[in-house]
Amino acid sequence: MAVLETSRLRLRLMGARDEAMFCHLYTDPDVMRRILPPLSAEAAAQNFARACNHNAKDTPGHRFWAIDYTLADSAASDAAIGMAALLRHGDSAELGVMLRNGWWNRGISSEAFVPLIDHAFVGMELALVYAQRPDDDHARIIDKLLDKFGFVHAPDTLADKTLCRWELPRSTWEERRMARRQSRA
Repeated sequence: MAVLETSRLRLRLMGARDEAMFCHLYTDPDVMRRILPPLSAEAAAQNFARACNHNAKDTPGHRFWAIDYTLADSAASDAAIGMAALLRHGDSAELGVMLRNGWWNRGISSEAFVPLIDHAFVGMELALVYAQRPDDDHARIIDKLLDKFGFVHAPDTLADKTLCRWELPRSTWEERRMARRQSRA
């Protein structure tokens, strides 16, 4: 199964050792503030079991990764600092990253997006990756992150007008990937 790595991060498919981290994220009101209402401990545990079941399947459906911070001097190097997911719907998937409080504003999400997006298009052979965010005071930060990767705002695509959707088609990803390769050459 896919292990995705960057200079500071290792994203590995979640397993039994990640249940406490997963449940903490989904029950923490600060983490969930811009996502959904926090889950009960029981609901979080049930969702964790479903996530692990998805990860155990051979077909590239939903995938859930624990995010490990891998710098040698990190006190957190043996504990996951958050999670990432690609929630597949046909030939597209919703991209999401959730981090433990204390790991925000360190560029972790931005760094994790690189291998996640590549995996979505190469490993899962998707046509589109999208992200949704609430239309609130935090929106500019999320929009800046998504814009950096070539996502474009998809106005009026959601019934829930409190949310905003951003999309990255495969063709845009391929063009940007080719441009990056040419600039390195």
